[in-house]
Amino acid sequence: MKTVTCAALVAAGLAAGSLGLSAAATARLTYLASAYSDKLEVGLRLPEGVTCGADGQVVVADTGNNRLVRFTYRDRVLVAGLAITVPQLTSPSRVHLNSKGDIFALDSRQHRIVRLGADGQFKSVLAYGGIPAPATVVPKSFAIDAADNLYVLDEFGWRVLVLDGEGRFQRALPLPADARFIGDLAVDFEGNVLLIDAIGRRLYSSPKAAGPFAPLGGDLSASVATAPSSITPTRGLILVAEGSGGTIDIFGRDGRFSARQLTEGWEEGQVRYPSQLCVNDKDEVFIADRDNSRLQAFQLTR
Repeated sequence: MKTVTCAALVAAGLAAGSLGLSAAATARLTYLASAYSDKLEVGLRLPEGVTCGADGQVVVADTGNNRLVRFTYRDRVLVAGLAITVPQLTSPSRVHLNSKGDIFALDSRQHRIVRLGADGQFKSVLAYGGIPAPATVVPKSFAIDAADNLYVLDEFGWRVLVLDGEGRFQRALPLPADARFIGDLAVDFEGNVLLIDAIGRRLYSSPKAAGPFAPLGGDLSASVATAPSSITPTRGLILVAEGSGGTIDIFGRDGRFSARQLTEGWEEGQVRYPSQLCVNDKDEVFIADRDNSRLQAFQLTR
């Protein structure tokens, strides 16, 4: 396990004008819509997570309110649904859907992953059956692939745990020895596991979780100004959210920088600490805009 001070997380000396962002801007995010509250007009509060499902379904981890909130996106409108509140989930910070519509949410207060059914009812707490030592697991983030396997970033064991859909252990992937602070992980459409080193400013990839992690694209210091908060793959691209920087950085599948999108602010289409992102099959991007206490939708064009 590695610990990192807050001072190490901030690169205050870097300014946007000195980043040398000369790569061709081949991808773009265009603002579509925002949502600020649930169906009963209870406002979102510091949401940190968001996931996309079928038929326009979007689920937000409304972290500050200790709940999840459903939305439906259609015709450039985010239609708010009812909140999902269960006593087993106290502080959701990351959220994903599996192919059955079950909701998996990381409880950052209790350091566990909670599973809810498609109806929002509590089903179980992920038990990590049969994992090797150390027995203690402290999940920082997680992802779900197309076959419903789970990938848990275990910051205590400095590893990625690969589990089947019921939480049974399949294998463990050690984190890169030269990494400084792995902030998030994701699984792309081909099953490759991606990591983002928030301090070392580097991407890593493990092909279909079958081998050790290797650097992807080299040093990102010229294109990433602050500590990244999340990584989200889409077909052909990798989106990296800079939480404290208020931007979304876009990379190719080879890890090469393509474009920087969005700016920090309060206006519609701006963000203040973008946390988790999700991308649906129409290349519509949904951002948990934490410090603006809202959900925003954008269209990704290439």
